[in-house]
Amino acid sequence: MRYAMIMAGGAGTRLWPMSRNSQPKQLLPLIRREGSDAAKSLLQISAERMDGLVPPERRYICTGESYRAPIRAALPDFTDARILGEPAARDTVNAVGFTAAVLHKLDKDAIFAVFTADHVIEPQETFRQRVEVGFKLVEQDPTRLVTFSIKPTYAATGFG
Repeated sequence: MRYAMIMAGGAGTRLWPMSRNSQPKQLLPLIRREGSDAAKSLLQISAERMDGLVPPERRYICTGESYRAPIRAALPDFTDARILGEPAARDTVNAVGFTAAVLHKLDKDAIFAVFTADHVIEPQETFRQRVEVGFKLVEQDPTRLVTFSIKPTYAATGFG
């Protein structure tokens, strides 16, 4: 079965003083969409981006354990069982490995996509089409690893 995991563990130190330990970058209401009065966080937008890709009950968020409560408050559809709290901040490979271990226990045939909580991706329909292709490629050959990228328009070393 298909699953999705959103990495949402970063503290957002480059966004200080807006980003704090109590309100990390992924929970800041930064994006106001046309036709909406309220700004949304990047994490909320990332969670909505999963609509039509993976059923809500198979969506997970991997984050620092200290962010569990604010994430639950911001995204009440994510139960505690679907918020994977890391005891200490590590890095991407640990978040992916942790999620893989959890999903393997739940479903030995799990196929999961890893997303980030700090991107705006548009157009969303194109994004969904590409992710669908990625899922199908892995379903055809479970040893595959599919990655996505964008073509850079200029050299930049400050994007992590």
